[in-house]
Amino acid sequence: MCKFLFWLTLFLAAVWEISLHLLELRHLGKMQKGLFPFPGLPQAMPSFGNLDNSIAYARNRVKLSLGETLTNYILCVAIAAYGVPDRISQLIGNVVNSQGLIAGLSGLVLCFLFWSCNLPWAWLRTFRVERKYGFNLTTKMTFARDKLIGLILLTSVSFASLFYFALIFRYPLWPLYLMLTLFLFEFIIMLVVPVIILPLFFKLQPLMDEDLAFKIRGLLDKLGIRNFNIYVADASRRTLHGNAFIAGMGKVKRIVLFDTLLSRLKADEVCAVLAHELGHWKLRHIGKRLVLLWAVQATLILCAYLMWSFGFVQALHIQSPQAFAVYVFVFLNAFMTLAFQPLILHVSRKHELEADRFAAESLDRESVIQALSKISRDNLSWLPSSKIYAMWYSTHPSILERITILNQ
Repeated sequence: MCKFLFWLTLFLAAVWEISLHLLELRHLGKMQKGLFPFPGLPQAMPSFGNLDNSIAYARNRVKLSLGETLTNYILCVAIAAYGVPDRISQLIGNVVNSQGLIAGLSGLVLCFLFWSCNLPWAWLRTFRVERKYGFNLTTKMTFARDKLIGLILLTSVSFASLFYFALIFRYPLWPLYLMLTLFLFEFIIMLVVPVIILPLFFKLQPLMDEDLAFKIRGLLDKLGIRNFNIYVADASRRTLHGNAFIAGMGKVKRIVLFDTLLSRLKADEVCAVLAHELGHWKLRHIGKRLVLLWAVQATLILCAYLMWSFGFVQALHIQSPQAFAVYVFVFLNAFMTLAFQPLILHVSRKHELEADRFAAESLDRESVIQALSKISRDNLSWLPSSKIYAMWYSTHPSILERITILNQ
């Protein structure tokens, strides 16, 4: 029964994700033929720019996502069907005696395997799609450097995760230890990302535009926000896409503005984007999302415990703690796609609308609308996805929905 449930869940998740991508391609094809499923879209097009270019860019991105999704599912099926985690552990065990070290090295090898299979898709995304539509400024040397740093970070986390899991798995309360460790790890990540991780990919410098800095400080004072440092990231070394975000907590809170954003928006529009990001902070969205993440993680760890208790290990002939962790990861990732992903993204989209309203109330509505319009037009990201595809993949509502709500 456990084996049947494992393969059924993996099969349903794969079929569902592939179907969603195909539905989105059909949806974009209809718009290409002039069939607009959303009222007001044809009237809005002149202010957003070239429709054909936007549709072509969206189609290319969906096709890449479909290819990456298929690759990951094929790899997961192959790993589970051929008992790859235990085979890797056995090979490493011929050289190493420590169970923890065997588990950690197994995690490193499996992480490298997934990274290698996804590398061609990242290359196509950067040097085919992004370059074709004029966004990519990344050199091959920078691409290789970024991917190597990413590989080091991912393999380090994978090694440490399976090493630790192999150590705690011998104790009956391993689910509790795992849950507490995940909570602690996420707090540490929030502290580490702005200080250590971000500088690995971007050169961060203080904002030099005195007029803009004065307006931003005025906005922070108006909102009663203190202890934020403002930095500009040299994103233009990699892309023309503009962005802004808040990272960190406590004394390491940072406002990060892409230089590409500053080059395209007026000062009032930059402040509008920043007010949106600060809205997430003031409305405690970060804390709420963290609580939701913990609740989902606790549910998934409970599922893992039930799988361990009711014969999952025996049904799939699992021989080591690290192999159990890998099989559980594959199964719960598919289960999360089917059960939790729409909920998490619904909350994300709800928070984006709340942050839009906060920005409009903190400054003026027109600046917010102008900033959203410019960013989405420049990024070719204004096209609304089909409703069901958006439920599973969209972190933000469509730009038309956001502007419509702001105008109300």
